[in-house]
Amino acid sequence: MIATFIDTWRGMRVAAMPGATEAARLRRKLWRKEIGLAVSMLGAAVVLHDAARALHGVLS
Repeated sequence: MIATFIDTWRGMRVAAMPGATEAARLRRKLWRKEIGLAVSMLGAAVVLHDAARALHGVLS
């Protein structure tokens, strides 16, 4: 019953603001891009750290 109420309430909010769905879609798209960028930067940091450790072992 609560879930039905929440779904109905959300539907009424979306119907009241016609541009809200587009804004929400663009906001989610931005979040996905930011998360993807953060994950790729974290991966690059791990690769750099691994390369630094390997070079430290070779140069020591």
